[in-house]
Formats: sequence, structure tokens, C-alpha cells
Amino acid sequence: MWKRTLLHGLFWSVVLAFYTVYFGSRDDVYGQSLFFVGLLLPITMATTYVILYWLIPGYLLTRRFFLFGLYGGYILLTSLYLEFSLLVGLYIFVADYKALFISASLVDQTEILVGMYAVVLGASTVHFIRRWDEIRTVNVELSESMDESERTIERLQREQKAQNASISVRADRKTIRIQVTDIDYIESMRDYVHIVQGDQKTITKMTLKELQHVLHPHGFTRIHRSFMVNDAKVSALSGDSVEVNASTLPIGRSYRTGVMDALKNM
Repeated sequence: MWKRTLLHGLFWSVVLAFYTVYFGSRDDVYGQSLFFVGLLLPITMATTYVILYWLIPGYLLTRRFFLFGLYGGYILLTSLYLEFSLLVGLYIFVADYKALFISASLVDQTEILVGMYAVVLGASTVHFIRRWDEIRTVNVELSESMDESERTIERLQREQKAQNASISVRADRKTIRIQVTDIDYIESMRDYVHIVQGDQKTITKMTLKELQHVLHPHGFTRIHRSFMVNDAKVSALSGDSVEVNASTLPIGRSYRTGVMDALKNM
């Protein structure tokens, strides 16, 4: 907090010094210039902070453009009226009482007001760009977080669905029911497949493609023309192989991209 206050104080000090030198250097009237700029600066500061911390976040960034334009116009008109009235009052005071000689460079109200409001415009533009970039960054992070959450939910749903899923296959002249979650991987042997479950292996007459249609919704990925793995059982992944429990299985070249996409969040 104190750093921001110090930074703001430094900024307005630079503004005060710049316009004092800018208006005072023409006729070498730095004292008068400092006096005029110093009187106008509080109004300029108030206008700037109202725009930065109320108008922009409350209306521009929330896309309430009509109200932003309406209130922005009111703020600028009020601020201009105050600064113009202050200048006119000073000129009247000087004319009536001949208090001091005013340099011609300080009589030009238009130039003074334009100079002061250039600060308001510049500060508002920089602040808006910074806030817009912060919001954009937060939105990107939020979108990425939501995508990650959706992927996690999908994975959990698949796992929950797989907990209750099973397949029935013919082996040894009988029908065997196998829990999907118990399967480590499946290896194709021409017209037969080996369904590996730990140390147990079930051999049945079926193609890997047929099993792929059945098991893919339950979190199984085809990694090779001869292998399909249970994603939940993959313990390690490299560019050309996966590890499932104690077995190392090859990744086919044509399957590599799909495998990496399917298992990147393992």
C-alpha cells in the first residue's frame, strides 16, 4: 500500500514540476506558474481518481457503456467548470486589486486546461489498459482451470462408470464375467485376445477392434495395433512405450499422438 502511495505521490510531483516549467519557462515566471498549476492540480487529481477507481471499473469494464459515457461527461463537465471558475476568479481578483502581473502564457485558459486534462486522459488510458490486461489474464487462467476441472470430472465419471462395468467373454468353453477395472491391458493374437489381469490371463476369440468399441468409453486406449491399455493402470509413459504394472508395452507410431493426448493427465 505504501509503495502505491509513494508511486502516486511521485507521479503527481512530476506532473506539477513539468507544467510549472512548461508554462513558466516562456516568460520566466516560474513562481506564478507553480501557483496556478498548484491550484488546479487538486481538481485534476480528484477527476483522475474518480475516473480510475469508480468510473472505469464500475461502468467501462462491466460494459455499461451508456452510463460510462453519461457519468464520464458529467464528471468532466463538473471538473472543467471548477477549474474554469477558479481561473476566472483569479483573473478577476488580479484585475480588481492589481495583486500581481500575470504572464501572458498563464492567461491562455484553453492551453492550461488542455494541458491538465491531458494528464487525466493519459493516466486513465494507462490504467484501463492495465486493468483490461489483468482481467484478460484472470479469464485465461479461469478458462484453463475450468478446462482442467472438466477433464478431471470426465475422468472421475469414467472411473466411476468403470467401477460398475464388466464384460462377458467365452473362454475354456464357458462364459466368464470380467470387471473392467481389473483389466491391466489387452494383447491381440490374430483372431484371439489375451485379457491380462495381474497374473491372470484370459484368452478369448475376439478381435481387439471389437473390444476397443466396448472398452474405450471406460478409459481404455489403443496404443498399438496389438495392444490396448487401461489408462488407470498406466504407471509410466515415454515417447515409445508405456508401463502397466510390471509390463512394458510399445506405442505404435501411428497411435503416438492419440496416446499422448489420452494419457497426458495421468
